[in-house]
Amino acid sequence: MPLLDDLENLRKEAEAAFAGAADKAALETVRVDFLGNRGRLKATLGRMGEVPKEQKPAVGKRANEIGAEIQALFDAAKTRVDSATGGAAATDGQSSFESLKHERLTKLKLYQERTGDTGWGSRFPAPGSGKSLTSVEDIRKKFEKLNPAQHTDPQNSSEEVHVAARVLLRRDQSKKLIFLTVQDQGGTIQVALWNALLDEKTLGDLRDTLDLWDIVGITGKLAFTQKGEPTVWATSARLLTKCILPPPDKHHGIHDKEIRYRQRYLDMISEPQSRKTFVLRAKAVAGLRRFLDEQGFLEMETPVLQTIPGGAAARPFETHLNSLDMKMYLRIATEIPLKKLLVGGLEKVYELGRIFRNEGLSPKHNPEFTSVEIYQAYGDLRDMMALTENVVSQLAQNLTGSTTVTFRGRQIKLGAPWPRLDYCELLQKHAGVSYDDIPGLERKLKEKGIDPAGLSHVDKIDGVFGEYAEPHLMDACFIINQPVEMSPLCRAHPNNPKLADRFEAFASGMEIANAYTELNDPIEQRNRLETQAKDAGVAAFKELHNAGLGDFIKLDAKDADWVDKAKAAIHAIPVSDKRKVKLAELAKNVHAADQRVDEDFLCAMEHGMPPAGGLGIGIDRVVMLLAGQDSIRDVIPFPLMRPENKQGAASAEKKDEAEKK
Repeated sequence: MPLLDDLENLRKEAEAAFAGAADKAALETVRVDFLGNRGRLKATLGRMGEVPKEQKPAVGKRANEIGAEIQALFDAAKTRVDSATGGAAATDGQSSFESLKHERLTKLKLYQERTGDTGWGSRFPAPGSGKSLTSVEDIRKKFEKLNPAQHTDPQNSSEEVHVAARVLLRRDQSKKLIFLTVQDQGGTIQVALWNALLDEKTLGDLRDTLDLWDIVGITGKLAFTQKGEPTVWATSARLLTKCILPPPDKHHGIHDKEIRYRQRYLDMISEPQSRKTFVLRAKAVAGLRRFLDEQGFLEMETPVLQTIPGGAAARPFETHLNSLDMKMYLRIATEIPLKKLLVGGLEKVYELGRIFRNEGLSPKHNPEFTSVEIYQAYGDLRDMMALTENVVSQLAQNLTGSTTVTFRGRQIKLGAPWPRLDYCELLQKHAGVSYDDIPGLERKLKEKGIDPAGLSHVDKIDGVFGEYAEPHLMDACFIINQPVEMSPLCRAHPNNPKLADRFEAFASGMEIANAYTELNDPIEQRNRLETQAKDAGVAAFKELHNAGLGDFIKLDAKDADWVDKAKAAIHAIPVSDKRKVKLAELAKNVHAADQRVDEDFLCAMEHGMPPAGGLGIGIDRVVMLLAGQDSIRDVIPFPLMRPENKQGAASAEKKDEAEKK
């Protein structure tokens, strides 16, 4: 019976492996290899389906006996190792974590004493050797050209490589042979430390001091094992970096998203998919830049620190410039300076960079995110449509091999051309109301548990569309013909002045891009900005006054510095006054810059800004689609997290799940 034969052989291999385990780390590696949830015993027992029905009782009985024998081998080895290492046990009060760290530091010291090497290596291969590293990916390509039946003797191999990688697994077959699984950026490969090729001293030094997650430099020959496993057979080896902290989970990855986000480096070591996601992100950004450069666009760099945050309706982050004693803001968009460059004669410009908005966290939102804004003189919305669908579909094809991607369990089509869908028709179709039916909009918001009180007409339209229409926008599409009230910086549609010449691009129910035919009439632009600033000031003043601010200070909304005076008065309110909390919360959303008009921008426009099309694409959300990642935190290497010591801070995982529901 083939299954029983394999089980018997497995027991013999386990006996040799457990006998060769010299310390706890090696023993744990062997245990997981044979007895772990994904171990070889479980995999072999999973083949019971191939046993004829009449033989299953006898085979099953023997299989259970062999399993028990392998478990007994582990128990005996554990007793032996525990007895041998008893003197190194942790002192009273010392945590298990600190004990493991102490063991690793002891091994590092032992390595240093034996080899004269610090254990913190330098360049590999050595400077002046004329040698260069071979990636695991390239090593595997070399193996593809070799015949497994003819290349099993590493002593006769002519193919030499130099690889630097992290140790993920260690399997001591005996004192003379140790197998390692090592990992670099491109993947994993097996390494053999064998005394027939590696000198006894080096083998002994590594056998006694090498831990999981150490980084090693290996020079070796390429050959297959008898079982056909591609293997680098070491002819020389050295420790390049000692991992002095024990891995949080050596074999099954990190399942706590809180740890994954806070300590992304651990996530990337443990989860190959995480590394692949960030490699894909880097390639997506490079591909986008290449696409725009080939279209004749110039990449610009504009200020992150601004005196007036403009270009979007969003709450900014405030900071202070000490040298000039002035308040400044982190940018909420790059629109204004890029438009100034259009005035200056640069006709096709873009900026790809970080944007900062002091707003909420969700699976689709991070306060610091990456976007690209693109402006093309003498273009319009139609040019931006063609650019958007072409670049996104091209990125999908180049990076995933298809213009159809899988996102949240659904197939999402990103291939150009994308359908053009009417905003007002979608609102009527999915919500049953028109954009000018204010009572109807309020009713639909209440049905979703949203209080419409205090919301502007535009916010009500946007809220209803987001709740009722957006969830149906699965395949990539353009939403066009929005009410002009929703786009104060946009030109009116050439055929209908009640509609904006604008689109929003959606895929899988989330917005990924936004574009306008830009307004270049400086008189109309001034009217809109002044009205916007006035409305913001009146609304903020009224809200603070209704919350009781007038009981502490008399202000006039026409005063240029009323916001600063109001915040100072709120700060001076005694903590015992219950109104302070409410006023302080409201004041967070009030900024003096909201009531100021950017005169320099208007001055630039008055010198003549050419007709133009403008586009913004959310890089993080596009990468979410391409990588099949549900949360924006999974595509940002280091997303914003609450401080760990903050009382009541919810985990990122729980917050994500709540937002999705």
